[in-house]
Amino acid sequence: MTKNVLLTCSLLSPLFLGSALHAQVIPDIEELMTPDELRATGVNDLSNAEKRALNEWLQRFRDGEINAAIEEAVAEAPVSTDTENRVIRTEPEDVYPPPRESQEINSRIAGEFSGWEGRTRFTLENGQVWEQRRGSRWKVSLQSPEVRLYQNFLGAWEMEIVDEDRTIGVRRIR
Repeated sequence: MTKNVLLTCSLLSPLFLGSALHAQVIPDIEELMTPDELRATGVNDLSNAEKRALNEWLQRFRDGEINAAIEEAVAEAPVSTDTENRVIRTEPEDVYPPPRESQEINSRIAGEFSGWEGRTRFTLENGQVWEQRRGSRWKVSLQSPEVRLYQNFLGAWEMEIVDEDRTIGVRRIR
């Protein structure tokens, strides 16, 4: 009985995970690209209806990747039979790859920091330069605040102002 409950849970967990991932929405193309990228790709020249259609396609594309990953994981689970010769799936050991190495950067913004507005550039004490990729605004006055940069589940970079608990999407410039 316990074995059947564990088996059922292990088979259904990818479905619940998939549902949770489907709830995530990909940012609009205009939030993911710089103004230069928008011009170079012609996205700026699209009508609002065309941009909406492109963003809907991106969401369907991401959903398709998630569905394919779930189907592949379920299909790769080894098959065996129980004592009554019914086909069951069992969860092999080491089915999940080890977590990838942490993609996190800890540093400080060099000098005075007054927040962000539009396409603000952030120069870090480690020499890296990052640019805001979302069009939001936040005003503050801080001296060399500590920051943590990390990749979100889509692989896009986020920068957190640690002591202020504020986060902004960024892309590395150099």
